[in-house]
Amino acid sequence: MRSLTIRGFKQPAVAEATFIAVVMVWGLTFVLSKNALAAVGPFAYNTLRLTLGALILTILTGRGWRRVRWRYIGPVLIGGLVLFAAYALQAYGQQFTTASKAGFLTGTSVAYVPLFSALLLRRRPGREAILGVAMAIGGLYLLSGADNLRLAPGDVWVALGGIGWALYIIVLTRYSPQVHLLAFSALHVALAALFSGGIWLLAEPLAWPDAPAVWWGVGVTGVLILGLGTSVQMWVTRLVTPTRVALITTLEPVFAAIAGLLVGEALTSRMWLGGGLILIGMLTAEITPRFQWRFGPRAAER
Repeated sequence: MRSLTIRGFKQPAVAEATFIAVVMVWGLTFVLSKNALAAVGPFAYNTLRLTLGALILTILTGRGWRRVRWRYIGPVLIGGLVLFAAYALQAYGQQFTTASKAGFLTGTSVAYVPLFSALLLRRRPGREAILGVAMAIGGLYLLSGADNLRLAPGDVWVALGGIGWALYIIVLTRYSPQVHLLAFSALHVALAALFSGGIWLLAEPLAWPDAPAVWWGVGVTGVLILGLGTSVQMWVTRLVTPTRVALITTLEPVFAAIAGLLVGEALTSRMWLGGGLILIGMLTAEITPRFQWRFGPRAAER
């Protein structure tokens, strides 16, 4: 991925800014996915957009395929399985719960990432990151508009999907330094598409979708979220801690709310407060350590 490793593109701040732009696209395309899932089953939708994303990544990889080795098999299997599971659990559960609860429960993946990072990667998050996570969770709850946290069957599936997304961040953090980013992205996204296609054959009608909403959702999310977004997310995990990556992803429901506003949905004062709390939580984890470095003990020593 030579274009992303030139001088100046290795800076964490640039990586984070790029990922924020990707998350903005994720949130703004929420309306497209919601309309698509009203016309087609979740596994059919996931299969189509995962396949398109894999094709885009395959083309972008170019000569990078020469760097693929047999040692990629394990990481690709793990990455593909976790990505499939996260998408499947989230989409399946969304059929039986409200959008507000689904957004909150998916966003709580930010709470699992520091735990998994400490247990699986031996990376203990700082106090600022933990504080930022707590603020983000509170903001997600306010933004969702949910009145209670009682879990219905659909909520349980979406909550499990949130754990899947947390594990996906850990997987990318673990393997991204060892592989060619685009090749690995193409392979594990393609594997996730195969898994999803298998469930589509077994559990949903095998019919070619003809609703325009489906193809708008597949085209936009397949290209921008899976085709480009996955490679950017892998690049970011090389330079940024898993907890910060998770905090940035909590901006997705903020941008989703903005997308809803653009199509006529109302934003309450509670939702504005929740979005603001998410932003404050992210900034707390991002800016505070740098502020302390510049004006704290190291500056005093000079």
